[in-house]
Amino acid sequence: MFIPVNTRTARNSNLKESRNGSTRIVVRSIEYLNANDLTQEKAFRIKSVTAEIVGRGATQETKPVLWFTNHKKGFVLNITNNRTLRAAFGDNMEIWSGKVIIVYPTQVDFAGKLVPALRVRIPPPKQAVAGNGQPSKIKVVQEVPKQEVPEQEILPPEPKPSLQDDLDDEIGF
Repeated sequence: MFIPVNTRTARNSNLKESRNGSTRIVVRSIEYLNANDLTQEKAFRIKSVTAEIVGRGATQETKPVLWFTNHKKGFVLNITNNRTLRAAFGDNMEIWSGKVIIVYPTQVDFAGKLVPALRVRIPPPKQAVAGNGQPSKIKVVQEVPKQEVPEQEILPPEPKPSLQDDLDDEIGF
């Protein structure tokens, strides 16, 4: 999967060098949001998006992680949440900074069981407000004079043909 952001190792990982010189990644998932962190929906403003190596052992993969201005934990994007945000903001994740999203807890089917999960949605656009915080009023520039319409006789609608007439077609076989 191509992720157009700066790829780096997990920000919340401890890099440790083993005896043979290879690097292993120990991920502390406490740095990422999970379904137990939220009891109701919450609005987040995106500060940045990074590509990080997440998972353990053979299940390690690079995934986009959202970082927020109003929360210290990152949010690892699964394919569903990634598609939702790409549909709303476009494929270029570098321009997602400053965008507001709603993250909410829900239940999803995983391996035949309902499990807690986090999903994202885009909040509706805000209504324009005046300087006092109240919705701005629409100003009418010019009123158009009302034209008088002569009264006309209202005719009753034409009667509909009976259902019997509609179904009385002969079909030749």
